[in-house]
Amino acid sequence: MRKVWEVVKIVLVLAIVGGGAFWGLNHVLHPAPATTTTTTSKKTTKKTKKTTAKKPTVAHKKSIKLVAVGDSLTEGVGDEAEGGYVGQIKQMLTSKQKLTVSTTNAGKSGDRSDQILARINQSKALQAKIAAADVLTVTVGGNDLLQTLEGSITSNNTTKNDATVTRAQNTYAQKLTKLFDKLKSLNANASIFVFSIYNPIYVNFPNVTAITQYVDQWNHQTETTLASYPHAYFMDINTAMSHGQYKTAAQIKQLEKSSTNTDLTKITNSKALGTALTAESKDNDLISNSDNFHPNKRGYHVFTTKLYNTMLAHDAWLIKK
Repeated sequence: MRKVWEVVKIVLVLAIVGGGAFWGLNHVLHPAPATTTTTTSKKTTKKTKKTTAKKPTVAHKKSIKLVAVGDSLTEGVGDEAEGGYVGQIKQMLTSKQKLTVSTTNAGKSGDRSDQILARINQSKALQAKIAAADVLTVTVGGNDLLQTLEGSITSNNTTKNDATVTRAQNTYAQKLTKLFDKLKSLNANASIFVFSIYNPIYVNFPNVTAITQYVDQWNHQTETTLASYPHAYFMDINTAMSHGQYKTAAQIKQLEKSSTNTDLTKITNSKALGTALTAESKDNDLISNSDNFHPNKRGYHVFTTKLYNTMLAHDAWLIKK
């Protein structure tokens, strides 16, 4: 009898375990409808609706004032018909953004950073224009660097040249800070857009790497100085303007291969440089043939497109307060 009872107990245990296993297997194969799934789904739907809710519309200005200060690149030398990028950006903002645009062109050919500042300090009318502006644009630095190179390029001592440019760069940084400080003191709310400089003789002398190095160095200084100011943006047009129609790596390599290793240390004035450029006889299709230095209409369009895209990417100037 005891043995029978032991057998019965074993059978019951096996039945319970087997029943549990069967229930588990059946639950896996045929799961019961989960009420929590529906709840979660509803919550997800509600969240989705909240996410896709329309954002409040930001009111934009219908008219803006743009004041451009700087050197010949602001003045528009090389594109007198349209007034360079200042004239072109007015047309672009008018046609594409349907804005009424008032522009003031305070560019003057040959001005260095300190001379741009001096003109602002001397003109109450210009100060008033800057104070009322929504947008300020600046071209600066090219003449500062050119003045430095005129004193060092005739030396074939690379170490000496590098040291000269570095010292001038530190002085330039101080002058640039004073210029930006002045602009911000006159108008703390305006957005400032500053162009880089470029190497106008690159296409003819791509193997003269020192000039490219100094231009890069100068641009880095401008960008670094500008970075400490709010609503101030650096626009790099160096590669586009310097390389012109030579855009791919293969085209650049061929350009370098076909160019002579002209020794610019033998060129002591602008007339000699002009002769050397003529001898190379390569045109940059973005640079004016009249002086081989300033942009032509197509070149200024590069400026304008860069400015337009940067303005739209940083559009605090457009938002109605």
